[in-house]
Amino acid sequence: MAGVILENVIKTFDKIEVIHGVNGEFEDGQFIVIVGPSGCGKSTVLRMIAGLEEVSGGTISIDDKIVNDIEPKDRQIAMVFQNYALYPHMTVFNNMAYGLKLQKINKDEIKQRVDNAAELLQLQDFLKRKPRQLSGGQRQRVAMGRALVRKPAVFLFDEPLSNLDAKLRQQMRVELKKLHKRLSTTMIYVTHDQVEAMTLADRIVVMNDGHIEQIGSPNEIYHNPASKFVASFIGSPPMNFLVAEPVTEQEIKFADGTHLVLSDQRVPVGTNIVIGIRPEKIKLFPEAAKGRIQLEVELVEKLGAGELLYSRIGDEAIVVSLAENAVVDAQTCWAELSPDSLYFFSLESNRRLPTE
Repeated sequence: MAGVILENVIKTFDKIEVIHGVNGEFEDGQFIVIVGPSGCGKSTVLRMIAGLEEVSGGTISIDDKIVNDIEPKDRQIAMVFQNYALYPHMTVFNNMAYGLKLQKINKDEIKQRVDNAAELLQLQDFLKRKPRQLSGGQRQRVAMGRALVRKPAVFLFDEPLSNLDAKLRQQMRVELKKLHKRLSTTMIYVTHDQVEAMTLADRIVVMNDGHIEQIGSPNEIYHNPASKFVASFIGSPPMNFLVAEPVTEQEIKFADGTHLVLSDQRVPVGTNIVIGIRPEKIKLFPEAAKGRIQLEVELVEKLGAGELLYSRIGDEAIVVSLAENAVVDAQTCWAELSPDSLYFFSLESNRRLPTE
């Protein structure tokens, strides 16, 4: 097992910098999830850790050893890819054993490692099958088993569940979490799915446009986002945002003219700010009252265990998460925003504003 440290890591393609001096220190045995939209650089960072991409600047350390110039096979890592990358003509056993055979490990040791991995991944009954005879989830478990038998210090996963259907993704998330709990090995996992990030990670790395926006536990990322981007990317449905004007340090005015008095927060006067609030923190009422904002209801989406109300305040869209059996029978209702549930962001930088 080993920790991983990134220090001012830069990556350029044809003189264009795509990874901009990222830093991160991941402890031995942690499950790290790197999350972000397509093109943010998360897979590039993973491939640099694996040695599949050269580092243009900075250093990557595994187990306190700088690995920039070390070949991938000598980095004590094993990687699981999105497309499984199984040999179609080989059985499950031989797919899992192939890398060990190349290392000239004796047959008894190979069999023991494959059998142990197959037991962990519930593949004992499939060892004689070819990949074409397996389901997508079973193929992904074979790919994981092939990595597992190498006994690496660090596991790397590049969007391994993205080819699976929703139900199977959920099952595989549970299996991955169980596997990490049993092995206690460092795992670094890349995904664009924030639900995967929240359910799997000990620590989440949120990336955007080649930068790391924030690193923290799932609770820290969700409840204390460092920027508007993090707040909008983490959470389903995402956080709502409203432009507001501070009238005083403790009073703000929304675009519809509604005033809201804050409690203990202080906001900078003289510039517009962005107010954020989670959909589940909004309370709805059928009638107007002081401090309530009028919503124009567009759609109510029924989800079984609850409902999502889609509405607008002028040009700004607002989503409200409603409890099961909530009744909304009008085109207009009024929202109450608790000051304690508000987040404040700079309209210019999109960074979170201090409010104390």
